[in-house]
Amino acid sequence: MEYENKYKKSKILNIVLASIVIGILIGGFSTYGLINNDGANRTDIAEATKASKINEYFESPVIDVADKVTPSIVMISKEEKVRDYFFNTAGVRKGTGSGIIYRENGYIITNNHVVEGASSLKVTLQDGRTFDARVLGGDAKSDLAVIKINADNLPAADLGDSSKVKVGQLAVAIGTPAGEEFSGSVTAGIVSAIDRKLKIGEKELNLIQTDAAINPGNSGGALVNKDGEIVGINSAKLTDTQIEGMGFAIPINDAMPIIEELVNHGYVKRPWIGVGIRTVTDQISKTYDIPKGAYVAKVYYNSPAEESGLRVDDIITEIDGEKVESVEDLSNIIGKHEPDETVKIKVYRDKKYKTVDVKLGIINPNE
Repeated sequence: MEYENKYKKSKILNIVLASIVIGILIGGFSTYGLINNDGANRTDIAEATKASKINEYFESPVIDVADKVTPSIVMISKEEKVRDYFFNTAGVRKGTGSGIIYRENGYIITNNHVVEGASSLKVTLQDGRTFDARVLGGDAKSDLAVIKINADNLPAADLGDSSKVKVGQLAVAIGTPAGEEFSGSVTAGIVSAIDRKLKIGEKELNLIQTDAAINPGNSGGALVNKDGEIVGINSAKLTDTQIEGMGFAIPINDAMPIIEELVNHGYVKRPWIGVGIRTVTDQISKTYDIPKGAYVAKVYYNSPAEESGLRVDDIITEIDGEKVESVEDLSNIIGKHEPDETVKIKVYRDKKYKTVDVKLGIINPNE
């Protein structure tokens, strides 16, 4: 009996001691902050905070870009009259494109081919408002145009510096790729190349290449950098539909002087010689024993060419010391100059070379 009583007392004492130890441990854990006064496990809180920071770190920067820029991108709806063989109206062709709000008072940048030939234009903002629009000016060579709507306090886009664009940087394209239901679509990729030369007609353009999807309807929309600044104006016209992952945009630095001229004059003041020309190819050069260059097939009346003495059958071989071996060469060299500048043109005439001074004129496509 005495042994049993001692055993019971010992058991009770062990239970009491164990309770005291557990209490001390719990108090210690609380002191070290693993359990707070509200009973919340701070380890779980720390893990949740860490997960939140990881999610924030890996969250796409495109989200902020889209939030900032999308309100500045509009949808442009065009109606164009279709003529029959006798130039009678045979129907109406409809199409959509994109535009960038350039100024708060309704000036919008787009591609020339988006608005060219339009009998009517409408602009739809991201908030759903629709306005009639008119073309202030368009330039087929650069594929740029400016249109105007009667509205104020619009969310004008921030323009960036396309000279700072680097291969591999984030590139975000925003526009209306296939009609109203896809307005404000955002695609993202990288800058694939810069100063990519593409020949459009007689003009060679320097373009930004991107793998961000640019589809019909994206034309006139924005190519945007990570800071939400416009660095290019997209043009689906420059995209081969048989090739994926190759989109092109007109650098904003190249576009803005043209845009300003379209706003101020309705057209771009381009230097003009006043000749109709054809390329003297390698084959023609060898066959007729004449130099490669730009063959003058026509001299326009009262033009700088006529006034300077250029003649039909002249072959232009140099301008200010730069070689001319094709129509494209001549166009690109003259394009570097301003109207009223005088250039020295070397021509091959009657089996001799002659230099002619030509004061460049201004060609106005609206005349």
